[in-house]
Amino acid sequence: MIKFVLESYSFRRILVITAAFVVLLLLSSKVFDLLWKSNTTLPIITLGTIYSAPQEYDNISRINLKLISGNKVVIEGNKRLRLKDETGNFEYYDTLKIEYPDNTFEKTNRFFFQFEDSPYLDSVYLVTAKSEDKNIFYKQIFYSSTIIDGLNYTSTNPSDFRIDPSKLVGTDLLLNNDTVINQVFDYFNNSIDTLGLAECGTNSMIFQRICDKFGLPCRIINLQGGDIDQVGYFENIGYPLHVVCEIYSSKFHKWYVVDPSYGFRFMHWQKNDYLNAVEICNIHTFRREDEIHQDSILFTKRSLVGKDYFKYYENVVFTRQEWKNKFLRKLASVFYTNFTYYLTVFSNNYPPIKNGFYYVGIKTFMYFFLFILYTNLSMLIIIKRLFEVKKPKTPKT
Repeated sequence: MIKFVLESYSFRRILVITAAFVVLLLLSSKVFDLLWKSNTTLPIITLGTIYSAPQEYDNISRINLKLISGNKVVIEGNKRLRLKDETGNFEYYDTLKIEYPDNTFEKTNRFFFQFEDSPYLDSVYLVTAKSEDKNIFYKQIFYSSTIIDGLNYTSTNPSDFRIDPSKLVGTDLLLNNDTVINQVFDYFNNSIDTLGLAECGTNSMIFQRICDKFGLPCRIINLQGGDIDQVGYFENIGYPLHVVCEIYSSKFHKWYVVDPSYGFRFMHWQKNDYLNAVEICNIHTFRREDEIHQDSILFTKRSLVGKDYFKYYENVVFTRQEWKNKFLRKLASVFYTNFTYYLTVFSNNYPPIKNGFYYVGIKTFMYFFLFILYTNLSMLIIIKRLFEVKKPKTPKT
C-alpha cells in the first residue's frame, strides 16, 4: 500500500508542488525582507515594565487577590501577613468574606492587614454594586495601598511569588542609597588611570562592574539618534550611536542616567531629581535641552555637552533577556530575519517600518497566504484524482 502511494501519479505531483512551495517560501521571505529595508525591534508601550524598581529594592508589599465561592476573597502576600483583629501566626494567604449591598446601591468592603516586619496597616477597598439582574453584582477594586500583581490569581508555589528576604536590601539603603552611589563615583575617580577606559561601550561596562562590586543596581542603555531617512551601521534605528548607564536611586525612587564617557548625570532645572534616558528623550524631542542641568560627577571628559549630544537620546534601546526556547530563537532567525526580538525601543519618532509587531504580523500573513495556496492546490490534485478513479468507463461499441 505504501509503495502504491509513493509511486502514484498524484503523490509525485504533490511532492513537486511541495518542493516548489518551499522554494517559493524562502524566496518570498528574502524578497519581503529586501522590500522592508530595515531591521525591527519591539516598541515600548508601557514604561512601568522598564522603570520598575529592581527586585532587591522592591520592598513595596504586593498581593494577589482572588475571588472564590461567590462571597469570599483570598489575599496572598509576597511576604507573610496577618489580618487586623485576628490573632495567630502570620500566613502566606488568608480568606475573608465580602458583603453585598442590601438597601443601598453599592457596598464598600474594607480589608485591613499587616505585613510581617511592617509597623503599618495596609488596606484594600473592594466595592460591590448591584446590577439589573438581582443575582449578579459588579465587583471593583476602588483603592489599594499595595500593588496588586494578580487579580483572581494565586500562586501554586509560594516561592514563585514571595520575595526572599535575603535578596532585599537593608532598610537604610531602601530609604536612601546615595552613600553607595557616591562610593561608586569615588572609586571610579580614584582609579581612573588604571581602569582601562576607552570608547563608550567599554566605559559603560567598566562602570557597571564597579556598581556590581558595591551592590548598586546598574544597567547599560544603548542610545541612537536618527530617523527613517537616516540609516547607519545599526540599521534598526539610525545614527549616531552612544552607550550610557542607568543606576537606581532609592532616594529618588527611580533609575537615572550616568554617562561614564562624559562624566555627567542630568537634572531638570525645575525639579529635584535626576533624569532617566526616556525623560531626556522627551525633553530633546520638544527642543528643551536648555532646561537640562549637567552635574559633573566623574573625572572623564568633564566638559559641558551641547545640543548635539542630546541627539543621541532620540531613540533609547533597552536589552531584553534572550529567549530560553532554542526552537523559537531558531524559528525567528530563519523566518523573521529582520526581527531583533531581544531589543525594545522608546522613541517619539518610531516609524512603522521599524516596528517589530508590524513586521512579524505582516510577514506571518504572507506565510499563511502562501500556505493556504499550497493546501488548496494539493487538495485540488487529490480531489481531481478521486473523481478520475470513480468516473465510469465508456463502453466499447
